[in-house]
Amino acid sequence: MSKPQWKLPYIILAVASALLAAGCQSDRSDQSDQIDTVAARSRPVVNALDYETATLRAARIQDVEYDLNIDVHNDPDAFNGTVEIRFDLSDASSDLTIDFAGGVINDLTVNGSPARFTYNDFFLTLPAETLAAGSNSVIAEFEHAYDEDGTGLHRFVDPVDGLTYLYSYLWPYYANRLFPSFDQPNLKANISLQVTAPDDWTVVSTGMATADSQGDGTVLWRFTTTPKMSTYVFSLHAGPYEVWEEQAGEMPIRLMARRSLAEFVAVAEWFDVTKKGLEYFGRYFDIPYPFEKYDQLIVPDFNIGAMENIAAVTFSERYVQREESDRSQREARASVILHEMAHMWFGNLVTHDWWNGLWLNESFATQMSAMAMLETTEFTDTWHGFFTNSKRIAYRRDSRVTTHPIEMPIGSTADFFTVFDAITYQKGSSVLKQLAHYVGEENYRRGVSAYLKEHSYSTTALEDFIGHQAKSAGIDLTEWSGGWLYKAGFNTLSVETDCTEDGLQWLIVKQTAPEEQPYLRRHKVDVALYDTDSNGTPGSARVFPVTVEGVNTAVEVLDEMPCPAVVNPNHDDWAYAKIALDERGIDFLVRHLGEIREPLTRSMFLAALYDRAMAGDMPLADYIDHAMMLAEVEDNIRIQQQITSSVVSIVGLMQRLRPDTDADLALYLPELEAASLRHISAAENIDLKREWFTAFLGIVSTDAGLQTVRELLDGTRGISGVPISPDMR
Repeated sequence: MSKPQWKLPYIILAVASALLAAGCQSDRSDQSDQIDTVAARSRPVVNALDYETATLRAARIQDVEYDLNIDVHNDPDAFNGTVEIRFDLSDASSDLTIDFAGGVINDLTVNGSPARFTYNDFFLTLPAETLAAGSNSVIAEFEHAYDEDGTGLHRFVDPVDGLTYLYSYLWPYYANRLFPSFDQPNLKANISLQVTAPDDWTVVSTGMATADSQGDGTVLWRFTTTPKMSTYVFSLHAGPYEVWEEQAGEMPIRLMARRSLAEFVAVAEWFDVTKKGLEYFGRYFDIPYPFEKYDQLIVPDFNIGAMENIAAVTFSERYVQREESDRSQREARASVILHEMAHMWFGNLVTHDWWNGLWLNESFATQMSAMAMLETTEFTDTWHGFFTNSKRIAYRRDSRVTTHPIEMPIGSTADFFTVFDAITYQKGSSVLKQLAHYVGEENYRRGVSAYLKEHSYSTTALEDFIGHQAKSAGIDLTEWSGGWLYKAGFNTLSVETDCTEDGLQWLIVKQTAPEEQPYLRRHKVDVALYDTDSNGTPGSARVFPVTVEGVNTAVEVLDEMPCPAVVNPNHDDWAYAKIALDERGIDFLVRHLGEIREPLTRSMFLAALYDRAMAGDMPLADYIDHAMMLAEVEDNIRIQQQITSSVVSIVGLMQRLRPDTDADLALYLPELEAASLRHISAAENIDLKREWFTAFLGIVSTDAGLQTVRELLDGTRGISGVPISPDMR
């Protein structure tokens, strides 16, 4: 799933759907005289799958296969189909449930005979007496309305030209809205699919397809049988999509979008990122791309950023701009393309047993996307962006009373969205970045590769991944896992020095933790000391590798070293830990921050000043002064983005603190509005112009500023280089 555009927690939608389904329960007694109106009692009658049911079911079932036939041409409001489910059953002494939400079962046979069953709108229950130890076959004829909430098999009618498009979204527990199935990740299956569709449509799924005209305005699409795969990454997409085709070596790749959007798709850029990504991941994992082809579809009404369906990835239309894309938009697009691609190996080839593994799946793809971008795209400063975006988001989420450990038990698919957040994506990937540094980058890569090779086409638990990392590095990671993965919160690193006329005598890295999560962790970091020349200008850093443990960790420094002007205890941002500055460092940075040579270090120091202001240890107005002074000399786009977003955030806080901040707001807002407009005019590229224009819109509230906005909207005023496009409006 997508990243850094992340799958959004549609909790309200999920709850509303569950309540609606519960309110519409029916015994379906009118569907067939086979159906028993007595609901099964052994499984909760809800639109969800609980962990206990899934575990017991997985223990009984092996070797699942689906033969699926679906017709999407007969009824504009619904599809119908037939599925044969073949499986081995180790224990036939109790009933068995099959997931299928919101559909109609027209006929059902079990092991060749008509069978009585119960259906409660959420799942079917097969009585034990219909089952056999060993091989079983269940054939169900079914129908289901198209979904229009972005789940199951979603239907979209384009208001531009009236064309109809279908796509599936089956994660985490929506495959059972497409066809009756054992809809849990650890019951992987081979799936054969045939689809009857209108003859002007393209149909896409996991396998390669052949298309045979039926002579009646329809085409029968036959797809190759999939390898063992989880139901949630299966797919069915169909419609009159615009199709672009290319090759990545010998691998066929395609890109698709609805016709009315096609002219705006950055096709060449999309294919370039795709080709380079497939080559990079194949080399990094030491496993060639493991499926037959690679399709990517840009689809409307999508609930999340993207979804890693095997060989048929879907993307939100938010990654298409109706104007020239700026750097941030290109970066977001490349990031999500590579994130979903990483899932082809980590998540699809090897899959988590249950949804507590969600964090590792998503965090790893986020980490790998950043690494691939560094090697294959224009965004060679991707770790800088990781700090200013992903890590800062993670710290904010991890600071709240609602924080939670990375690894969490998930009792039911209904609980899935409660841990689908910045801990899942941003904190998890930050911790994996620390793990790679902790064990060594090559050890980490070898451990990942061995993990994927050993568990291909199967499912795993967290212990499998950590075990391969420990084996590759030759170290015990039990304590590391316990502190990082099973405990909430983060640490703060600061330094304490002793300086005399003879220079630096000693330096200690101090580690603290909040009272609510008092755990102190082990961090492998680089500590950077910045000296100054005779003019007070900072020079290159002296860097010392350190493993921080406990409250105090002494750093072995060189003899006769001058006392540093400022110290960064997390140089290059390897650790998931904030930094705190002492008064000497703060005094230096408010005068010389723009002279620090490394952009990432400037960002980290600016973030430390921001944290100090947000904690109440620095006046909010002082932070605005420091940030806007840096903006006058800063030439790095990421730091300019950090300045604008942080100033907008500080202004927002000051507005919430009124009337205590009225005097400061009256003084600063006109100046900030004017400065933003000045930076827009002075900026030499569209990226920076848009950044400052966004900042202007984020802070504008004076009468003069609002009048400027009105004039921009009605066309009586323009800003050079910033067209007021439909997207901008």
